[in-house]
Amino acid sequence: EVAVSRSAKTASLLFANPTKSNQDMVLQLVIDDVVILQSGLLTPGNQVTTLSLLDGAEKRLADGGYDGKFVVLYYASGERAMINTEIPVSVTVTE
Repeated sequence: EVAVSRSAKTASLLFANPTKSNQDMVLQLVIDDVVILQSGLLTPGNQVTTLSLLDGAEKRLADGGYDGKFVVLYYASGERAMINTEIPVSVTVTE
C-alpha cells in the first residue's frame, strides 16, 4: 500500500531489495500508465520508506484511491537488465 501526500509531494511506502539479491533495483510507481515517482538505485539490503514525487506528478492526481503498480527495474554491473517486474499496489492520495 502506498500513501501519497500531494501537498508534501511525497509517497510513503515500504520496499526493500533483499540482502540475498544479486542485482541492484530502481523502483517506479505507475498510475494510469504515468510514472509518478522513481527511486534511486537500491543495492541489496537497502529499502525505501518515503520517496518524492516527480515534478508535477501531484497535479495529475486527485484525492482518492487508485490501482497502481510498482515497476521494478533491475541492474547488474551498472547495466539495466532486459526484464522488469510489475507489482499491483493500492494507492491512496490525500491533500
